[in-house]
Amino acid sequence: MPGFLLGFEYITNLFVIMKQAINTLVIICLPFFLIAQGNIKEFEGVINYQHQVVAKEPSYNVEYDYSAIGKYSEYYYKNGNYRFVNHNSYIEGDLFKAQEVRNYLLMAKSDTVLYLDAKKPDIEVIEFKVEKSVKTILNYSCDLITVKVKPTNQETPISYRRYYFTSKLPIDPAHFKQCKGNAYELIFGQAKSLPLRIEFEWPQKKVIWQATKVEKKKLNKDIFKVNKRWVLKEIK
Repeated sequence: MPGFLLGFEYITNLFVIMKQAINTLVIICLPFFLIAQGNIKEFEGVINYQHQVVAKEPSYNVEYDYSAIGKYSEYYYKNGNYRFVNHNSYIEGDLFKAQEVRNYLLMAKSDTVLYLDAKKPDIEVIEFKVEKSVKTILNYSCDLITVKVKPTNQETPISYRRYYFTSKLPIDPAHFKQCKGNAYELIFGQAKSLPLRIEFEWPQKKVIWQATKVEKKKLNKDIFKVNKRWVLKEIK
């Protein structure tokens, strides 16, 4: 979960793209699960997202980002694992294995899959703020967590990340206690719930993931298997 959208630019070198793009993908690829809390049962099913890239500088080409992450996606969640699927994009998706604390990043038309150790920190938190009941999404009242961050051991770029959570969809923060990437141990430890909107903002652009549908349904656990045909390469 390192600094993915830090000046994310669409270039042909696979590893350079992933170094720049991983943060967006992984942060979009959030673990969508609910645990039993009182009468609330663990969430299993699919969450749909719509993507929007907003240029804040006239020279910034938003098509670079859309080419990498597409304009919409689905997240399939079961028992702490998730599989994120993009459409019409270079980065087809992300598979998160909770027990491994690892992300597998799938490329379009390629058996090469990059994997990431999510236990390693990639950002430093400068400011952290929580606001109550700031937005309604899909009829859910959402609190807002805003995090001001910079890359680990670097002074720039400074960016902002905003997560809109509803208390109606709780999660178990224990699943994130080892996730140092994207400061998930801090964010989910505070939120204890599922985000329905995510915003990443840099000086030149803002990238938004907006939930359009939440559907509870049974999923086949094979969706979350690591394919034996994949050629695995680690991102360090």
